Amino acid sequence: MAVNIAGVIVIGVLILVLGILAGTSIMATTRVGESAFQSNDLKGEQARTKLEFVSAQGGATGLTLKVKNTGLTSVFDYDSMDVIVEYPDAASNQISTRLSYTTGTLGNNEWEKTSITPDTYQSGAWNPNETISMDAILSPAQKADSTATVTVSTPNGVPVSWIFGPSGFFWFTDAPDISLITAGSWRDMDLSSVVPVGTTGVIVEIVNTDVTDTLSGLVRGKEDTRDYISNLNFQRVADETHRWQIVKVDSDRVIQGYVEDRQIDFKLLGYTMGTDPSYFNTPFDITPATESAWTIADVSAFVDADADGVILFIVSTQDGDRNYGVREIGSSFSTTNRDLENFSSTMYMVGLDASYQFEVYHTDFDDVKFYLVGQTKGSVVYYTNDLAVSDPATGSFQEIDADSYSVPAIANGLILRVVGTGTNLISALRHGDSTDDWTPDIGGGNHIHAAVGINDDNMWDEYIEGTSIDVSIAAYIRTISN
Repeated sequence: MAVNIAGVIVIGVLILVLGILAGTSIMATTRVGESAFQSNDLKGEQARTKLEFVSAQGGATGLTLKVKNTGLTSVFDYDSMDVIVEYPDAASNQISTRLSYTTGTLGNNEWEKTSITPDTYQSGAWNPNETISMDAILSPAQKADSTATVTVSTPNGVPVSWIFGPSGFFWFTDAPDISLITAGSWRDMDLSSVVPVGTTGVIVEIVNTDVTDTLSGLVRGKEDTRDYISNLNFQRVADETHRWQIVKVDSDRVIQGYVEDRQIDFKLLGYTMGTDPSYFNTPFDITPATESAWTIADVSAFVDADADGVILFIVSTQDGDRNYGVREIGSSFSTTNRDLENFSSTMYMVGLDASYQFEVYHTDFDDVKFYLVGQTKGSVVYYTNDLAVSDPATGSFQEIDADSYSVPAIANGLILRVVGTGTNLISALRHGDSTDDWTPDIGGGNHIHAAVGINDDNMWDEYIEGTSIDVSIAAYIRTISN
């Protein structure tokens, strides 16, 4: 009898243990299942979440962000969002800071929601197709003229990043040589060793160092699909002359170049950053059909609503000089003795009126083409009538003070119109602190646009061989918040 009772007890204990183990297994399986479901839910929610930066304006201590919700999920818990900013401080120390969310007075390393647009559904929630505006204060301050990266991440862990900093043109004191060593074909030009992350475009001076031969040479954006040298006679640079181009840089900081011979040099005068100027991958042909008369060029179909000027690339595809002109609406600029050299090209920049228009003159629709490279939105201030610069002493580089022409202290560069009214003569330009020593010509009877950086005293250097070189200030350049 005792044995039977002991057996029953043992069996009962086994049943109890098996029951507990089964229950534990069921609970564990349930928890694993719940965890898997939660993980799947999170992954599904993340897949439905997408953000897109509209803009980031920064510099010093202030930062304003606009981010659009382009996904299918809403954001309610702003305190659980991550806003991380990485930037150099004044001493070039690399700072990485997570900004805290606040609904009160904005303090150092904090951010606040200032508005949601259009916010017509669930007031205060950041819903799909709505744009959130955010203000922040950084401490320590961002280094002047530097770029920074901001990352905004939703509570469910979906991030988007943006590079910001000042917009505009930035200049090298002495221009790096970026000349090609291979001639006769389009070549990639990696500029990552000479221009910073965030570079959007570059200003290049093209110099033919050969003293007897006219040679072809030019640069273009990596994404530009136009073959400007489909004919080997095109893009000619006369012996000992020069010209300027502004071209788009891709995200890897690469452009393309072509030289007929290594006697063609490329000098990197400067670069652009931020959202102003902005560029088109392949420049648009905006050549007006009207010939031998000033006519309206309307770029309203191509530029943004806040555009105030454009960057052009003007190309001659015929032998023989061609009369041409570009001017602001209301300008009195005349095309008399103002040609584009045969088979040549030039950069040109011009301001737009309220209707996004300017004026163009050319003598043959087929011979001279006007391509729209980019647009400006405040980084360049244009003069309706260019300011004539008094001739300096001839035969050597001379300092010229932009203050004498009421160019403000905020300017860091100039767009100059250079005209050769006689024979080929030296017409060299350089940054006010530069020691660059090349002194090319401009063709007689020709006119081109050139770009030059000015120093902290508003000075640039000019070398003219004779007084039949006329230089005028077409615009000045300044940096602005991005």
